[in-house]
Amino acid sequence: MTNELILVRHARCEHMDEMLLGRTVDAPLDAQGVRQAEATASALRHRDDLLIMASPRRRARQTAAAIAALTGGEVVSSDAIDEIDFGPWSGQTFAQLAGDAGWRYWNEHRSSAATPSGERIADVQARMLRQLNRWREDFPGRVIAIVTHAEVIRAVLMHWLDAPIDGYGRLAIDPASYSTVSLGDWGVRIEGINQRVAA
Repeated sequence: MTNELILVRHARCEHMDEMLLGRTVDAPLDAQGVRQAEATASALRHRDDLLIMASPRRRARQTAAAIAALTGGEVVSSDAIDEIDFGPWSGQTFAQLAGDAGWRYWNEHRSSAATPSGERIADVQARMLRQLNRWREDFPGRVIAIVTHAEVIRAVLMHWLDAPIDGYGRLAIDPASYSTVSLGDWGVRIEGINQRVAA
């Protein structure tokens, strides 16, 4: 049985260009983000029997709610697709983080570095893949929209692409973009990455 997965990055939210939101700053969508979420919802409105899984962060839940409002899909919150646990880095401005040697190491050596909480990209990939396999078992054949965060989407896509995680900067995952994947017993097929709609 094959599932179609739609990996949606949450829409633009307040403060996202100023600071690392992480799990600490539960910022809402800004005005542009609301428009982006509605545009993404419109692009997905033709999907039948859509099941919508959302990170518990407010920005993801609001994006998921916009998709549900237009598609009639059911929204379920899941900790397994939450943002990376950045620990005390969360809530710091990017200017503050620029002076942090650990932050610089994280961005230069993603494959081996860990956040202050101890989470590594390999951990993010593992929790995401475990959850996707669980959903495949629980909801065979369903179309599942997974509304989460840029690094979570990037991590799992790079795993499927057999790409080195230190090359993460080569893979753009924009706000309100979606990437489509078919996942079956035969393996994975990536059908689109960072697809965007005008808002």
